[in-house]
Amino acid sequence: MFRLLPTLGIALFLCACAVDMPAVPMRNFVDGDIATVASAMQSELENGDDENRALVLNILAQCEQLLGDHEAAWRHFGEAGRIMGNWSTSGSEEFAAIVGSEGSKTYKGDPYERAMSAFYLALNYLWRGEPDNARAVLKRGILADAEVGDEEYQADNPLLFWLAGRMSTLMGKAEDARDFFAEAATANTFAMQHGSRGDASNQLFGRPGAGNVVMLVECGLGPEKFAAGRMEELASFRPRFHPAQRCFVSVDGKSVGETAVIADVFYQARTLGGTEMEGIRKGKAVFKTGALVAGQVMLQVALNDRNRDRAATTAIVGGGLLLLGLLTSTAADVRHWPTLPATVQALTIDLAPGTHTIELRFADAVGTVLPDLQQSWSIQVPSGTESYYLFRSLPGLDHLAQPPAATAETTRIEMRP
Repeated sequence: MFRLLPTLGIALFLCACAVDMPAVPMRNFVDGDIATVASAMQSELENGDDENRALVLNILAQCEQLLGDHEAAWRHFGEAGRIMGNWSTSGSEEFAAIVGSEGSKTYKGDPYERAMSAFYLALNYLWRGEPDNARAVLKRGILADAEVGDEEYQADNPLLFWLAGRMSTLMGKAEDARDFFAEAATANTFAMQHGSRGDASNQLFGRPGAGNVVMLVECGLGPEKFAAGRMEELASFRPRFHPAQRCFVSVDGKSVGETAVIADVFYQARTLGGTEMEGIRKGKAVFKTGALVAGQVMLQVALNDRNRDRAATTAIVGGGLLLLGLLTSTAADVRHWPTLPATVQALTIDLAPGTHTIELRFADAVGTVLPDLQQSWSIQVPSGTESYYLFRSLPGLDHLAQPPAATAETTRIEMRP
């Protein structure tokens, strides 16, 4: 019997194997070769592990958005969101999620990834002329940013609150808009106090409803998730290098200002309500170590105990602890959404109806302009509406046969009193 327990534990442990991170051609993405990345993700959907479906769908939808395929991006972001928000699991999967490898369960994303998925889906609803659905998605994203299991944390993603306020204005709900804008300012202050990049005097929060043209600009690359700790049992984040950190904007040859950070994705990834995610995850590693040590000690005591009944009981308890220790994750789930930006920035401006040329000059941290990333767009500003655009610090996007969805389309929603 004593020999059976460790053998059973090792066998079950090996069954709780991790799901690998899908192969994402990041070099192509950084070079602006979006079509190649989209093709790779389509292949992953057809031939890859089904437990990675939500992750692959998000990356594919992001590419479709950049390529101008609105319908496909809206559909795929929606499907990914349903998977990421569905917390009911089969009994075996739930057990694996608790004591098995973190990578042995369906990918549902970290809170920051669920929040970003909601952000993109909300924009696609807005471009469809549905600000009510956009706001509903943003509200779910706010909840995703603050809740993990039964625990609640401070919601500190200003972007979601701010956009929910803009959607409320479009819906004619002025009081709701004021509440969301106040929450956005509070979230920004809280996030900056805990290490987020930003500007305390950011006019996006001082004058949140200003401008009939809203420019959302994504700079850099989001963080990389990796396994840390003595047994690689902790999932940690580190920044990915990309030079673009700022964006200067000109309209019709005249400078209109610089975008301001409204969401620091790296901060959102490594923290939850201002608390470092690594610290939150350490409890599981402590349990594993304690269970293994206690189980080994009790089995040794049982072997030396001359009282057979007591030795059998001690061995069963010790074997159980050892088994749980073996089944508890030794490999952190390092699956993550690598094509996210490092920051989402914004600039609101007032433009007269008609055709305008927008020029984006991306720059590094000290303000040195990066000529390879410079973009020029022609937009048509309609009368009596707000227009929303999304840009990305990748080369050649303004030369694609199909321009990026967010920059090609304006939202034509009649303003309500």
